[in-house]
Amino acid sequence: MDRNDHALQVLREGAQALGLSMSAAQEQQFTAFLGEIALFNHVYKLVAAEGDELVVKHVLDSIAATPVFRQLLAGQAWENPQLCDIGSGAGFPGIPLAILLEDVHITLVERSGRRCGFLRNAVAVCNLASRVEVLEKDLSEVTGTFQLVTFRAFHPLVDIIRDVGKITSGDSVVCAYKGRLESTDEELRELERLSSLGLSGSRSGWIAEKVSLNVPFLDAPRHILMLRKR
Repeated sequence: MDRNDHALQVLREGAQALGLSMSAAQEQQFTAFLGEIALFNHVYKLVAAEGDELVVKHVLDSIAATPVFRQLLAGQAWENPQLCDIGSGAGFPGIPLAILLEDVHITLVERSGRRCGFLRNAVAVCNLASRVEVLEKDLSEVTGTFQLVTFRAFHPLVDIIRDVGKITSGDSVVCAYKGRLESTDEELRELERLSSLGLSGSRSGWIAEKVSLNVPFLDAPRHILMLRKR
């Protein structure tokens, strides 16, 4: 078994552990995506991982939240749901989620022109262009409204919550990928502090909920922080 086949086997086993089924077409999409990262990683410095480590730390980490997103989609009367992945970088979590959430339109927001070039190419080779858009903008420049907003390894909440608030509505849900609960609680306390100072866009306008994630083969804490407007 060569390196690429082994990485795909790790992905299969991880998806099975998460209770996620993948069609042959979806496996091909993941294989194409991993191939694009391998091709351009050294040039664009996309991720500090390769092979099995890339699959575990980035792909499985991204799709571990798929049941959370599916539950949200099933529980809301959203028509043509739109998901925004802020600071998409190498396409995590947006592209893995796009492969598995087949009824969702996804916008990948990335301010780096070089990375946007990579993302557009990856979207094309993964056959996702009909419902995945790459937007070369800073978060502060994004307009429109999204039912779901997500980000992973991005800025602290306190730095972006106002701009996130501008692209969400009353029934939108923000799903932030987070690691240690202590760090998340500290971010929430900082938002609370801003609220006490009377600054708009702070936690006073949001309800927070934390959902634990179990990422297969990863010995590190992970959870999704969900934020809803009051």
